[in-house]
Amino acid sequence: MRIRRHVLAYTVCVLALSSCGATQQHELSLKIDPKQQAEFLADKPDKLKRLYGRVLPEGDRNTVLNYTRIGVAAFEAGEIETAGKALDEALNRIEAIYADNEKAEAARSKFVKENAKDFKGEPYERAMAYYYRGLAYLAEGDYENARASFKGGMLQDSLAVDEKFNADFASLAFLEGWSSHCMGRKDAAASAFAEAHKLRSDLMAPSPKDNLLLIAESGTSPTKVSTGEFKEKMEPHRGTPGIEHAAFTMGEKTVPAALAEDVWFQASTRGGRQVQAILDGKAEFKDGMNTAAVIGIGGGLGMINAGSHYNDNNMAAAGAIVLLVGLMAHAAAAATTPEADLRYWDNLPDNLHFATLRIPDGEVAVTMADSQNKPVQMRVAHKGKCAIGWGRTHSALAIPTIAPFAVKE
Repeated sequence: MRIRRHVLAYTVCVLALSSCGATQQHELSLKIDPKQQAEFLADKPDKLKRLYGRVLPEGDRNTVLNYTRIGVAAFEAGEIETAGKALDEALNRIEAIYADNEKAEAARSKFVKENAKDFKGEPYERAMAYYYRGLAYLAEGDYENARASFKGGMLQDSLAVDEKFNADFASLAFLEGWSSHCMGRKDAAASAFAEAHKLRSDLMAPSPKDNLLLIAESGTSPTKVSTGEFKEKMEPHRGTPGIEHAAFTMGEKTVPAALAEDVWFQASTRGGRQVQAILDGKAEFKDGMNTAAVIGIGGGLGMINAGSHYNDNNMAAAGAIVLLVGLMAHAAAAATTPEADLRYWDNLPDNLHFATLRIPDGEVAVTMADSQNKPVQMRVAHKGKCAIGWGRTHSALAIPTIAPFAVKE
């Protein structure tokens, strides 16, 4: 009887432990001193304060996600310096774990084993962070740093968690070439444009006199859903498809554009290879612990009953130990949450279209058409030798304050 009472007590304790953890502490918003929050927001642009307002409460776990969202929203709002600073905050953290060196590779190994909670994004998201940082540099006329940023994005495109794939972001190769073109580095530009054309045949090298780059972004970002027995697999799903054909209007002139990037294709592939699902290894642990729990609990109870029946205290005691091990395995399985990370960068586009031409004299007004063929006014920035015009069909500012799956309130 004493053994059974002890087993019952152990059972209650272990099951109580196993009931914890449905919502992990790191998934909750942090409590931030209102004064600290007010000081942090004081110098932020009014249009962006609601997005900046999530940075401190969500902490390190969502820092990259929040700053990338802010970066593209700031770029759309014409806050180029703010966009650059926000994207730098994100990229500094991405580079710490996804640089192409042995130290970062070792960090990635630990990062994977611990099922890291800090959002760093899938390869396509990290590549797009470099894309937007490069655009901000182009808008400021800083072509050297723009070129470096686009090259950095190509590197991120080739890095998955545990494998390397060939980079195939044609838009980044083209933009690297454009940066070199604007610096007058003909050989470097020609090489990058050739790589872009190889990856996407519609992308042609610009005329030597072209100094205006026009970019149309359309559609909405890829999303992520969970599948698998324990919801441990992440599958990318397409958002709103972008326009198939784009053109720009300048006065009476219509300029056709080439499809430069299919962001959805990048989200669903690795170097051209289809990604069916990305598996979180914690599911295997949970499955193994569940199996161990069934065996331990069943075997332990059987030994206890047999010991009681034959008045064999040693067998009953051994059964209690086996049962306890089974209960601990059950608790470990219950506390393990292998659900896939479904956070995603929700103000990315579905695709990109590019065109280049010689900028006309005087004020430049450029429009593009959205999916309903309605004109969208584009923002044109002209610093240095070249100009950049940028517009999108879906506003980067029109997103929820909190990113999808970012926190559990």
